[in-house]
Amino acid sequence: MKKQKGTSEKVWLGFDVKAEAGPVLRPTQIHFWKEDEYKNQQPQSPLHYHADALCGLALVHLNQSLKTPFTSPHMNYSFCNEAWLAMEPHHELYNRSQLRVNSLRRNRPASPKSVTDFFERNFTDVLESALHPWGIDLTHLEYLIESIEYLETKMEAPLLYNFSAKLSKPVVQKLHHLHSFLFSLRSLVAVDYNSFIQDPSHEACKVDSITDYLSKAEYVANDALLYFHFKKQKGNMSPETFHQLEKNFKHFSHNGYCLIEALPKSFLESMRPEELEEALYIAQMDWLLGTEAGLLFRIREELYGLIHGYEKIFWPEAAGKTAHSQPTLSISCQIEVNDLYPTTQAA
Repeated sequence: MKKQKGTSEKVWLGFDVKAEAGPVLRPTQIHFWKEDEYKNQQPQSPLHYHADALCGLALVHLNQSLKTPFTSPHMNYSFCNEAWLAMEPHHELYNRSQLRVNSLRRNRPASPKSVTDFFERNFTDVLESALHPWGIDLTHLEYLIESIEYLETKMEAPLLYNFSAKLSKPVVQKLHHLHSFLFSLRSLVAVDYNSFIQDPSHEACKVDSITDYLSKAEYVANDALLYFHFKKQKGNMSPETFHQLEKNFKHFSHNGYCLIEALPKSFLESMRPEELEEALYIAQMDWLLGTEAGLLFRIREELYGLIHGYEKIFWPEAAGKTAHSQPTLSISCQIEVNDLYPTTQAA
């Protein structure tokens, strides 16, 4: 994407994350600063991985009321869009995976439109009811979990390795912004927690775009490979034995079972034996990072952590530790065009 030309190639985002103290902070609300609150503050450069910038930029996209303050000299809504697109790696990974995802979707029935239409209306209504002119009430996002679980029930298929669910482009874009916001918010909480610990090499809370949601994708690929070869032996055993063993695979190797059942037979049979294990791993990444179901799966995990406590979902090593954080995180982040397109000087 080309740089914008002009005098307002920057944006200053100021907001407060209100939270409940605990082993790690549990955010409850985010309040964007009013214009007069900027007068006594100084803008800071974004954090190294842009968690503060992405959290604010994604919320600006979700909350249409926040466009109003962008008439101030600090703000530029069009630059916010350019900045988010340039900084958000998950959105880029989604786009890069679409060719492979569409090939896996070929000849597979989509989810009933009546189901997805109802989900989209409900999801949008719940999300908008959490948004306010001052920011967002994070506790209200709990009801989004119910919306996602309703969709999963009506599809009669888990979100896990689901390539069939298709949603409208506006809703998919909203999901991108929501995941970006939730993931970056958790990253801010991790930064706060890590600022108090003695030994980051052992005690730090970390965030990861893959293992936070699929912790053992390599093991799943091996389980899936075993189940795939087992299915080929169906004709060599009695129906009762086959169904009992299949039931055991479903119970004890659930993710591997779901992966094979979700993939087209033509895809599995087109692979040479030496290619299949790697293909099963890549298929998991494409589902997680490149499908609507993968987006919803990640959002639901983030919501579980947000509502019930990050230490219960993502950072069990922090559970039970003494609460030491301040209940409010104040963010004053200025994004400039050079943050998006860093240049190097020739020697």
